[in-house]
Amino acid sequence: MTKLKIDLRSGILEVEGEEAFVREVYQDYKDKVSQDNFTPINEPDREETEPTTTRTKPHKVKNNNAKTGSKRKESYQIVKDLELSVKGGKEALKSFYAKKVPTSAMQRNAVFVYYLEKVAKVNGVGVNHIYTCYKDVNEKVPGALRQSLLDTSFKKGWIDTKSMEGITITTHGENLVEHELPSKKEEK
Repeated sequence: MTKLKIDLRSGILEVEGEEAFVREVYQDYKDKVSQDNFTPINEPDREETEPTTTRTKPHKVKNNNAKTGSKRKESYQIVKDLELSVKGGKEALKSFYAKKVPTSAMQRNAVFVYYLEKVAKVNGVGVNHIYTCYKDVNEKVPGALRQSLLDTSFKKGWIDTKSMEGITITTHGENLVEHELPSKKEEK
């Protein structure tokens, strides 16, 4: 973490962040200071009779690397040419989904990626494809779909999200969809 503090007799500029960010702020500040209308406070060769100094206000700069606390708004589009119905001998997504009975968003994500890759034979499964599947089966889309997919990958290992435009099912995910879903209910 790089830090820069310039006082110029309480004109103060404090910056903290990545080195490139600090350099950028410093250069911007230096350019403003070097303008003709800036006179440093208590310059030794000036008479003190009338204050002719110009003070710069503390320079607030937004650090793009810092978390702002605001959520990124997500929006996705339905992939119109994605065929999810019975056609060409393949099973429709709705009937496939009804047989698997996923109970969580992570399980749904795995089922959708499996279906798109193995049944519908879609190359380059992306977030919009998954969004289209949620809409097709009339399920509530996770508020942060992208994060939900990343969680499914990192927490469960059912899908691979190295490329969000090339999401794939993993062997662990195949086993889930083919052998573990629907979940067997405990007998009473």
